[in-house]
Amino acid sequence: MAVIAVLAFETWPGSATLVFFLCLAASISDWLDGYIARRCGYVTNFGKLMDAIADKFMVVGLFLVLILNGLLYDGIEWLRITVWVILVATVLRDLFITALRMLAARKGVVLAADKMGKRKTIWQSTSICVLFFVPIIRRDLAFLHLPHVFELFVWLNGVLYYLLAGALAISSGVLYAMRYFPLLRSVPTATAVEDKELS
Repeated sequence: MAVIAVLAFETWPGSATLVFFLCLAASISDWLDGYIARRCGYVTNFGKLMDAIADKFMVVGLFLVLILNGLLYDGIEWLRITVWVILVATVLRDLFITALRMLAARKGVVLAADKMGKRKTIWQSTSICVLFFVPIIRRDLAFLHLPHVFELFVWLNGVLYYLLAGALAISSGVLYAMRYFPLLRSVPTATAVEDKELS
């Protein structure tokens, strides 16, 4: 992630393309890692927790880079405020759910992520890759003289995916708290709780 963060502010030819493919590789490797672990039976509660934390650090870090270099709001003031609010809300949501999962682990309860959380993660990863493709159009593919409307189309899609992921993150966090916080207060013994809808 640190390499991507540094390269994202570089302007030499090919740097934008390198950043894009590094983000793409990170997203694919994250999915592949989980897939292999499930297929080979290497899934542990500790692994689930640490993998979720690592993913959240990477995603938040990359969105922070996108905001700081202006790619996520492109000079639009109301959008700049909106993306900051969503990022802060997402971080607070992730901290709350991580704390909730750690509390659950102490009680012997496993809160597993599933549908809504996976959708949120997919949209976050897609938004990151799409937005990091915009500098490729602007710099590395400038010789093609692509119409500006194409660049605008790609950028708008990246922003919309970010907004959708933010909406899923906030709403799933609220529903998660409503569903599991009262449950944990009443669980005295080791139990496994599988979440089939949230993250």
